[in-house]
Amino acid sequence: MNRTLALNGIAALLLLTFSLLPSERADARPGVFSPNLTAEELIEEVNALRESKGLPPYRVDARLMKIAQAHAEYIAEKGVLTHFSADGKRPYQRALEAGYPVDGDLSTGGLFAENIHSGINLTPADVVQAWQGHSTHSATLLSSDYVDAGAGIATADGVTYYVLDAGAADPAGIVVLPATPTATRPAATGTGVAVIPNTPPPNGEALHVVKKDEALWSIALAYGTTIEELKFLNGLFGDEIFEGQTLIIQLASTPTVTPSVVVTATFGISTSTPTKPVTPTVTTTATPLPKPPTSLNSGGLAVGAIVLAALTFAGLISLLGRKKKGQPTD
Repeated sequence: MNRTLALNGIAALLLLTFSLLPSERADARPGVFSPNLTAEELIEEVNALRESKGLPPYRVDARLMKIAQAHAEYIAEKGVLTHFSADGKRPYQRALEAGYPVDGDLSTGGLFAENIHSGINLTPADVVQAWQGHSTHSATLLSSDYVDAGAGIATADGVTYYVLDAGAADPAGIVVLPATPTATRPAATGTGVAVIPNTPPPNGEALHVVKKDEALWSIALAYGTTIEELKFLNGLFGDEIFEGQTLIIQLASTPTVTPSVVVTATFGISTSTPTKPVTPTVTTTATPLPKPPTSLNSGGLAVGAIVLAALTFAGLISLLGRKKKGQPTD
């Protein structure tokens, strides 16, 4: 009877031990992925809005779909809303490189615009509705000049990022690639405008007032610093800056960064002006990601302790049974 009880106790403890072992699939986290079918649904939602306003639907262009998807995956990976690509190119420049002949004055971005948005559990209809609440984004949706469009969607860490590119192609089909910026100082240019750095005062502090067509990368080159350093000093979460904005280039003492309001700009407008960022819309409460379980190595001590306890328990039961029967214990 006692031996049966001991065996049952050992079996129960071993079952508990194996139930505590971590699952190999529990610590897998989703990376960036691209639901392309939903990207097409985003264009369908935009076209439904255009048709309701008496405007012709946008034509889906494979080149614009490609660059929009690539940019959606980039901002999802970085977790920021920015119109600049990793190499500092603007939307119309990426379109030109993809072979789309952007029409209009390229010095001001041509007839081309880009909308971006992010949020949790959003539908294409939710995104289009959010864009309608901002004049610059609404202008992209309801433009009478743009003809073609492409969309991209990517998700990372539970947040989905949406990109819509719209533009008009040059009827002659001529692609004019912008000049590739060089890494020389101080004439680091974006669209032909040189960045002239200011001379820091004796205390070491340096400020720069952004001029038209300047970008973070060109300002960084002019002052011999980096984009990341400029973002750190000015509390920027994206690459967008606007004309007239004062940037901190260097502080007299160790900087203490306080994140400021993110400023985004929709390109395709003659003059870049500051606009309020798109606030991600949350339709449902996001489920927090599960904490990674204890690894097999770190849990080895706990498992060993349980097994040792099981064996000790079995030994005690066996010892008590033998004493009860009057058997010598040696």
